[in-house]
Amino acid sequence: MSEQRPNNPETAKKDSVSIIYHQKNDSPKYFEIKRSKIYLFFIGLPAITLVALVIGVVGLLNAGPARLLQSYQQNKFIRERQSKSEDLENKLADQMEENVKLKNQLLAFEEQGKTPTATPGTESKTTTAPSDAKCPAPVTCPAPVSGTVNTIGLSTLSLFKPIQGQKDRTRPAILNLSGFKALVNRDTVNLQFNIIPAVTDDAKISGHIIVLMKNEIGIQAYPYNAFGGSDFQINYAAGEPFATQRFRPVDASFVRPRKSGNYSFTVFIFSRTGDLIHYQSMAYALKL
Repeated sequence: MSEQRPNNPETAKKDSVSIIYHQKNDSPKYFEIKRSKIYLFFIGLPAITLVALVIGVVGLLNAGPARLLQSYQQNKFIRERQSKSEDLENKLADQMEENVKLKNQLLAFEEQGKTPTATPGTESKTTTAPSDAKCPAPVTCPAPVSGTVNTIGLSTLSLFKPIQGQKDRTRPAILNLSGFKALVNRDTVNLQFNIIPAVTDDAKISGHIIVLMKNEIGIQAYPYNAFGGSDFQINYAAGEPFATQRFRPVDASFVRPRKSGNYSFTVFIFSRTGDLIHYQSMAYALKL
């Protein structure tokens, strides 16, 4: 059997610290405390306290007023963006509904206003312009499928802003339109025609010209800014101004559509005071 050796007293003394406690009326007391306990008390506990303070400060910074304010601002920004997105979606839906209404109104007016009278002076010539590889030559469309001079009066003007005292002066006719051509270019579709006064004297005729191009998809107006404001109504004064005594060519340009098909064109001519002095419509089969 092995014998158990007693602990080395020198080693025990090195691992311990002696403390003598003395009070006036009491006899001195002698204590021995291990160094590990002293290290724990004087070093370990302060270190643990310091780590806890650091963790508390970091948590306070993350959840403090500055952090909360930043989070609130970010949430506010997100809410504003969502609100603006919803407003834009609602406006887009309203505009699509208005567009459908306008198309239906224009289609109804054209069906009501068509008469069997042929368009005077309509040309049916086909011309070919020179072309190159980069820019194809414009295509001249054949004669219109139908052309009418309509005299259904001011009922055609529901797309236009109302004017107090507006009159229908389409009869007797003071203008004739001739030389209609629909040209398909690379970026635009152009309706060309000529304005010729029908009066015998040399009085100058002046006013504003507005042309609408329509198919089953939508409506375009010339000039492009004729549809002004949020009410989707046309101001006659936004039309192309003109003044002529004998002859006035017109070149109405529209953004080229993507789809081929039948497109109807309607020409409105107003006097300077807003009276309707000419209204004419025709249709072309455009190959785009």
